[in-house]
This record gives sequence, C-alpha cells and structure tokens, in this order.
Amino acid sequence: MSHVSVNFDRSGFYQDWNVVFPIDRLRELVQEKIIGSVAGFHYSFMGADDPMRWEHQARQLAGLLKKDKVDAVLLIPV
Repeated sequence: MSHVSVNFDRSGFYQDWNVVFPIDRLRELVQEKIIGSVAGFHYSFMGADDPMRWEHQARQLAGLLKKDKVDAVLLIPV
C-alpha cells in the first residue's frame, strides 16, 4: 500500500494483512472444503487512473485467469 497521502489510514492492514489481501482466510476456506482451491498467482492494480484506459490490461488478465482455470475472483477496493 503506497498511497502518498498522509491522510490515508494504513492502520488496518498494518495490523492484519488479510484486511486487504485475505489469503489466510481463503486458505482456511480451502481447509474447511468450502472452496476448492486458491490460485497460485494473485494480481493487484493501482486504481488512480481512468478505468477506460485499462481494457487492454483487463483482457490480458482475463486470459491469464482463464489459463489458470480460475472460477471466481475477489475484487477488494482499498
């Protein structure tokens, strides 16, 4: 998390990374057999941009997710 604003509150994810990247919670769901698996690769985007400029990257990412047989994604705005 590298937002440059001093007003951006980082305390939540400093205390628990799962607030912004719930990898431990997902692994627990796998252990409990609630979900089948967690993907081996994870992606993050800096959103301070015009989303209309992201179509090319979105298509590339969609191809990677299809190749990895990903069924669902979590979109976590921070």
